[in-house]
Amino acid sequence: MSQHLRHEKNCLNCGATVEDRYCSHCGQENIVVKESFGHLFRHFFEDVTHYDSKFFTTIKDLVFKPGFLTKEYLSGRRASYLHPIRMYVFISFLYFLAAFTFRHSNFKLEEITQERTIMAAKKEVADSLLQILQETGNKTPVDSIKSAALAGTISRLRLDTIHVKEIKFNVVGNIDYQLLKEYHEGQMALPAERRDKGIKPWLYSRWFATIEHHGEAAVELLIEKTQHAIPKLMFLLLPLFALILKLFYNKKKYYYGDHAIFSLHFHSAAFLLFFIIALLNKVVPAVATFLSSLELFLLIAYMTIALKNAYQQSFFLSLVKAIGLSVIYGIFIAAGFAIIALSALIM
Repeated sequence: MSQHLRHEKNCLNCGATVEDRYCSHCGQENIVVKESFGHLFRHFFEDVTHYDSKFFTTIKDLVFKPGFLTKEYLSGRRASYLHPIRMYVFISFLYFLAAFTFRHSNFKLEEITQERTIMAAKKEVADSLLQILQETGNKTPVDSIKSAALAGTISRLRLDTIHVKEIKFNVVGNIDYQLLKEYHEGQMALPAERRDKGIKPWLYSRWFATIEHHGEAAVELLIEKTQHAIPKLMFLLLPLFALILKLFYNKKKYYYGDHAIFSLHFHSAAFLLFFIIALLNKVVPAVATFLSSLELFLLIAYMTIALKNAYQQSFFLSLVKAIGLSVIYGIFIAAGFAIIALSALIM
């Protein structure tokens, strides 16, 4: 590589004096402007293998040495590992990509939407024909025959739409549509001042309106909306986890930024576990189901060891803090999921 270094000592990027291979001011390598393809390929290979070695070293230590990366980062030993934010973004991206890709829809949304469009069109035609029938009346025997035929067509169209609706809307997901319909109609029959107040009537009315609009696809659409909001939710909850950590440790010894580093490493490990389960669910569903049942236990065990190694406290104290963190954080996660689910109902 030395033959590709420039003899001149001025940095082409910032103009500073370059004493060695890299500029101490901006970090650019002091190499000749025109490079051969072979040199470009070698440069690319060195960069890739260097990145790969950092990546695999970081992942190995993240998995098998809980809390080690945080301790190394806070000690200033950072060059050998991926930056915590970059690692979190990369691993969480892999997990959500796998989760959205491997998830099998119970409904074919496009087919359902098309079927509902046809049903709506049939109903509109039936209503239009009925209006024509009512306006023209029966003036002659021929008109009576035409009217009878028209009435038969209207009847068939209406039966089609009713039949489809009964099949689709008895139960949507785990939601009893008939119960929602009866409750909604019962409330609408009452004067406004006598109708139920609070979250229950609001939820029932929103579910009823959503199912009326989307049909069998309602639950599936709600799940999709909720899932697509989860990455944003977790990115907001990540700094909150660091804030909760601050309550458990000496505020003079550890800054909020220190807890944020631990939060990034822990969430990276959690998403890596979720990613592995998602992959196994595609290949070996039985193993994935078994791991999913142990998910909470594995995360608390990992957190306990990570807290012990990163903050240098006893195992028992770290376990107590891990359980406390899990309970508090779990409440915020549940609240976050409830909020995005309700938001999905509103939209």
